[in-house]
Amino acid sequence: MSKQGTLFDKRFLGKHAGQIMSDPTTALVELVANAWDAYATKVSISWPSEEAGSPFRILDDGIGMTRNEFQKIWRTLDYNRLETQGPEIDPPPELMNALPRKVYGQNGRGRHAAFLFSSPYLVRTWRDANETTFRVSEGSTQPISVEIVQERSDVDGHGTEIIGERVIPSKLTSEEVRSILSTRFLLDPSFSVSVDEIKVTFEDIPPGAIEVKEVDIPTLGVAELRVIDSQKSDRTTKQHGIAWWVQNRLVGQADWTAFDGKFIDGRTEEARRYSFIVTADFLKPWVLPDWSDFDKNADQVSTAQDIIHNAIRDTISHLLRARRKETKEKVKQTFRSEVAELPQLSQDRWDNMLDELIEKCPTFGEKQISQVMGLLASMELAESKYSLLDKLSELSPDDVDAWNNILEEWTLRTAKAALDEVRYRLKLIEDIRQKTEDHDTDEVQDLQPLIEKSLWIFGPEYESIEYTSNRGMTTVLKRLFGSQSKGSLNRPDFVVLPDSTVGIYARAKFDSESNEVGSEAVVIVELKRPGVSLGSSEKNQAWKYIKELKSKGYIDDSTKVRAFILGNQIERGEGDERKEGENVVIRPILYATFVSQAEKRMLNLHKKLSDAPFMQSASNDDLTRTETKEMFS
Repeated sequence: MSKQGTLFDKRFLGKHAGQIMSDPTTALVELVANAWDAYATKVSISWPSEEAGSPFRILDDGIGMTRNEFQKIWRTLDYNRLETQGPEIDPPPELMNALPRKVYGQNGRGRHAAFLFSSPYLVRTWRDANETTFRVSEGSTQPISVEIVQERSDVDGHGTEIIGERVIPSKLTSEEVRSILSTRFLLDPSFSVSVDEIKVTFEDIPPGAIEVKEVDIPTLGVAELRVIDSQKSDRTTKQHGIAWWVQNRLVGQADWTAFDGKFIDGRTEEARRYSFIVTADFLKPWVLPDWSDFDKNADQVSTAQDIIHNAIRDTISHLLRARRKETKEKVKQTFRSEVAELPQLSQDRWDNMLDELIEKCPTFGEKQISQVMGLLASMELAESKYSLLDKLSELSPDDVDAWNNILEEWTLRTAKAALDEVRYRLKLIEDIRQKTEDHDTDEVQDLQPLIEKSLWIFGPEYESIEYTSNRGMTTVLKRLFGSQSKGSLNRPDFVVLPDSTVGIYARAKFDSESNEVGSEAVVIVELKRPGVSLGSSEKNQAWKYIKELKSKGYIDDSTKVRAFILGNQIERGEGDERKEGENVVIRPILYATFVSQAEKRMLNLHKKLSDAPFMQSASNDDLTRTETKEMFS
């Protein structure tokens, strides 16, 4: 048989890349970030012009790629850049004094942004004196098709250029493109971006998106603080953070890492939206020789950073104040109908909680606040009220992350359904264990209702809900034993004998016209009282049951019959199963083995979940009685 590969719908790549191939702002940022990751110092963009017939082009002087590197990177979906090339990139040889850069790229999807501007497009990349030009297309049977167009040797320098083969006009002007890039790629003065030969500068930042402040540092000087608002939260924080400039040069990295650790949580909206550039030339004496950081032992540096960071915190708080008021009104409007259903006292409580949440959690965005307040409105309406909050408040941060991971893969209903089934089965096993370990019990027949719910323990083929108690066959056995069937009138689903109880469970057989024509498979389970050894006589007795059912026409030679005899001891040499013909097997099993087999089929979860609240309950009697009542109703 020939091997067949995976097929891809033509929509796959667009869905895989998401906004990278649909949103011009995201696409631009990704392509320029790719140039940064290649340690480019200059990026030149030619914006598409329908009038001039010029397509989109982006050229950088980064380290470039060899033919093999390009083939591997461009053709690998979800290329793991961090694992393959590491979190930093070293500068090219001519920039030997420059510091390594932290890269933006992680999953390799940014390169798909070029498809937004042209499909197919060309990639010309060169390094180590060799240049290769590729044509990249959206494939018909594969997501991406790559072909070599041209190769050259004896080429100077290094870099990469992406060129559109089609002229696809954009609603954005080149001025708007510079505006988009100006709020994200001005943190490092050594990285220059131009659009249609005009360099992107602070002048391109839209009005209202930049604010310049002076911050006095006593005995040292006055620092200039530029506050830049990208006016849209990006996917990551990697184009944002705090940049320290000294004499028009970046000190260290631009990020949200403060002098004494993380300055701000990178998951918040402001971390992915705002940037701060601190110009402090007076700190030059305390810049390390390689410009990787300041001298952390210098009191002057600590003083300056403390004052600047306080100014940044105040700025963020001020920026968010107006948004908090707007957010409050939007959230109240969103849940107006739900809150209207609450009693007046609950409405007042909900309003107060909204005020407190917005005030005490200023970094929450509108989406997060809406989610919390929607949950609180539901709690006000729920019977359990706020007991869920009590449980959540006791969780550690790791537990909260674990819950989040669960809810990313499960809905609450499906998770509860699965966990309820696990809980029921584990408690069922515990019930069986307790009853079988008590050798003084006189109520072996109490096990039989549990066995009907536990056929899956014998094997996966008995998992089907089609196996049900067969009262007709039970009646045959009761007549077989006559007056010995002590107490059987109170147990219509199984036979009670002086030393055991017998349950019969059958799966119906149907003909070609879906008419029931007997039993396809039958399971007979006989539970022996403690002290009764399992041996040949017990096997003979089970065979006697089977022959009686055959004589009455309930089963025939084609019916698959499995008889299980359970007890707490097996006579020496009688542990093997007995077979009668092709379809009848009689098997003795110890109660301890049965319970052990049950635990294995449940993946030994009873050990892993031993600290779960439902496993701490002293008794399962309520569950057992409920299930038994339902079975007999």
